Amino acid sequence: MNLFKKHSIVYLAAFLMAFGQIACSRTETGETAMTSDQAFEDYRSHVTAFEQDVNRGWDSTTTDANAQMEQWRTDYDTRRNAVAQYEGEFDERRRQEYEELQTRYNNAWNTREQQYNTWRQNNQSAGMSTVDMSMMDETKVSSFSSARDIREAYEAFVAHVEANKNNYTNDDWKVVENYWNELDDRKNALQSQLTDKDKWEIAKAKTKYITMKNASKAGNTAGNVGSNLKETGKDVKGGVKDAGKAVGNSAEKAGKAVGNTAEKAANKVENVIDDDKN
Repeated sequence: MNLFKKHSIVYLAAFLMAFGQIACSRTETGETAMTSDQAFEDYRSHVTAFEQDVNRGWDSTTTDANAQMEQWRTDYDTRRNAVAQYEGEFDERRRQEYEELQTRYNNAWNTREQQYNTWRQNNQSAGMSTVDMSMMDETKVSSFSSARDIREAYEAFVAHVEANKNNYTNDDWKVVENYWNELDDRKNALQSQLTDKDKWEIAKAKTKYITMKNASKAGNTAGNVGSNLKETGKDVKGGVKDAGKAVGNSAEKAGKAVGNTAEKAANKVENVIDDDKN
């Protein structure tokens, strides 16, 4: 009897442990599904709220705009990273909505950057860069570890350049080019992970950037040519003026020389007449 009770207790304990594991497994599965839904809902709500804030315009009472811009970017990255880990579980409907939300956010961010740049132009000293260059931090590039990361980085980069190309200083363009080179190197390291769609979107981003960069160089060259022509015009004008002075001086000297010669000749004639009279 004791032996039977002993075995019964062992079997009961084993059963309870197995049941507990199954229950935990089910709970974890349910929690995972809830976490995925919650992360997506949080991402959706954040994008919607950010759009609404952008539509209200720039808050002119902001005391530290640079820190605010960085905070907005950090808040978005936190929510995007939280939902990105579940991308593989998305059905087609959710995947499409996720892409739409990313596009909506990028459009809203471009508008926010324009608002920020306008604010800086009106509130900061002339000659300083009026563009928020915080996203062009080369040290962040090495953290891109997936095809999604690198593709989104290219798209965000092009969006930034397109929104700010007219306000970049020469130093800003140097930062842009350095970041671009780092991004390209990182893309090459992740080349094997890229899908055909990733490669296509990155190729489009490259084309847009090169076009904008070349247009900027052409604009700078045209400006230099205009300045050179202006300076050349000054030189020509100055040369003509100097030449006129030289001709005037030569004519004056020639006139004086002729006058002196005539005066000397008259004196000689007068002297000859006086001699004849004597």
